[in-house]
Amino acid sequence: MQDVILIAKKRAFPSLGRVRLNVAHLDGLGIRDGERADLENSAAKKIVTVTVIADKQVPEGQVRVSTEDLASLGLGDGDKVAVRRSVPLNEKISKAATDAGTSVSKSAKKIGTEVQKQTKQASEEISKAASKTTKKVKKTIKDAAGKGDEL
Repeated sequence: MQDVILIAKKRAFPSLGRVRLNVAHLDGLGIRDGERADLENSAAKKIVTVTVIADKQVPEGQVRVSTEDLASLGLGDGDKVAVRRSVPLNEKISKAATDAGTSVSKSAKKIGTEVQKQTKQASEEISKAASKTTKKVKKTIKDAAGKGDEL
């Protein structure tokens, strides 16, 4: 889901950590009533996580925010604020685990390919060395035994 840019309006009643916004914005944010959202002041690089309360009486394009949350964001009444779905911790952990698994799998495959390459190269070198050694041993035995003896 994408950010939705809304006009932050001061709530009439104090309600730290909760915002009210029109039901029409829920689908665009990918959230339901009672779920969490992040409010972001991009310019100040400040984020506040809040619980969303769907309210048909809040005009579309606005989000009602407590004075304390506005202050935490460094925003005033009427300023624009980015609103996005807050990704729950279990989803963050699941994604991180999936990403780690993918990374480990790719690394293991790369290591496996390199091991195969090195093993093949070592095998070829051992085979060449064994062939040379066999020829030298045969020559040494032949030289020691004389011309009439065959191996």
